[in-house]
Amino acid sequence: MIISMTGFGRSEGIFKGRKYYAEIRSVNNKYSDIGIRYPRQFAPYDAELKEIIRKKISRGKISVTIISESQDSSAGIMNMEPGILKKYVSDLKKMNEAVGSDEKIKLEHIISLAAIFSPEVITETNDSERKFLFRLLENAVNDLNKMKKKEGDSLKKDISERINFIKKESDKISALTKGKADLLRKKLREKINSILSDKKLIDENRLETEIVLYSERIDITEELIRLKSHLKYFTDNIKSDELSGRRLNFLVQEINREVNTIASKSLDAEISQKSAVIKEELEKIREQLQNVE
Repeated sequence: MIISMTGFGRSEGIFKGRKYYAEIRSVNNKYSDIGIRYPRQFAPYDAELKEIIRKKISRGKISVTIISESQDSSAGIMNMEPGILKKYVSDLKKMNEAVGSDEKIKLEHIISLAAIFSPEVITETNDSERKFLFRLLENAVNDLNKMKKKEGDSLKKDISERINFIKKESDKISALTKGKADLLRKKLREKINSILSDKKLIDENRLETEIVLYSERIDITEELIRLKSHLKYFTDNIKSDELSGRRLNFLVQEINREVNTIASKSLDAEISQKSAVIKEELEKIREQLQNVE
């Protein structure tokens, strides 16, 4: 199964008149790296929040932000500070006495003093708010995974087309090798005979042995068999329900190793050319797999 490591998810909800947002972003990373920012009253649940993410996302660099709208708004709930209020009233009375004023202290005078108010900050959570928080994050993760799955489907289509192309090219290479071993042995014998004028100096058994050994050194039958096996396993993994990013990366390395060997052993120019084309496609697949979970 192909799932992209890149995506964005968001959810929102209201708890006791307070609006919360959860936003989660994911980018490709070799391992799982999770960072969460949240209002301080949620700090005790850090480990549980990360576990919610780990259950649904196996790897990638994950950034989560949980925001309480009222805590970030200047229009949030305000608490009155009684101590500061009493001091201001006392100071206003003293000021009246100092200037000989008999003006009464009115409520609007006091309300205009912003210092007597402070934003309400929640410092504790209860079980119902904890459940709300977890559900909020789970919804954001699910939204993220929908986007990752959609992008993964596009990656799967592109990679599958490239693998099918490689299969066709490898079949063409197999066809080119048929009968080449016998033809090579015949040409080697003719070449040696043309060089050595005295045929009596040739040990036929030794010559045949050397020709066979040389033919085996440049034979690519085993490499083609392994290449075909790796390609089939690669296709099976793309179609499976399991996350396969790491496994597919490994298979690309194995496929590339076989193609390199085929290119180095073959004396056929057309086979060498097709090997080069396959390697180009493998590099494109490898780049795509860097973003697969």
